[in-house]
Amino acid sequence: MASKTRAAGTCAKCGNVFAVRQSDGGAIEPIGVRQCSCGGTSFEVLESAPADPYATTE
Repeated sequence: MASKTRAAGTCAKCGNVFAVRQSDGGAIEPIGVRQCSCGGTSFEVLESAPADPYATTE
């Protein structure tokens, strides 16, 4: 059984942000809708490193 990971994602067409699910195979689908309000059906996961609470900025 394939697992799915929840993430934040954007519509590849207009940049609207959605909650998405990404499967092990790489498929990305928005949660709760079938497509973006602009008609886009392709989504990209927002990548970010976890915040380090001990990091310092100098």
